[in-house]
Amino acid sequence: MNRTLSLALAGLASTVVVASASQFALAANSNSFRVRANLSGMTLASGSADYRERQRGNVLEQRFSVEVEDFAPDTELAVEVNGMLFGTIITDALGGGELQFRTAQFIDDPGDGTPVPTDFPHIAAGDSITVGPISGTFN
Repeated sequence: MNRTLSLALAGLASTVVVASASQFALAANSNSFRVRANLSGMTLASGSADYRERQRGNVLEQRFSVEVEDFAPDTELAVEVNGMLFGTIITDALGGGELQFRTAQFIDDPGDGTPVPTDFPHIAAGDSITVGPISGTFN
């Protein structure tokens, strides 16, 4: 009985190792890319930014979103990546706001964002983002 149990556990362990290796291979060969940045500064306001891209058939899907909170209501904030203006956020009555871009072919709901401009750049790790007085670095 102990020998049978030992063989069964050994077989299970090797199956887990093979499954884990397969999952790693899928992740390593993935056709997607993602970077994020946390935003902070010399204020209580904060935020985050997220950039993703992935190949879907013959179309590159890009998503870019920025969310901020704890600003004064109705504050206009320029959103810049590497010093280039990407858009503007105007905070709501609670001091929060967001900016979203997505490849037009994949927008199927009004909450999915604005179509990505055709000259929208690829954002990479190490790129900087500034939203009004707060900033961060994508990683």
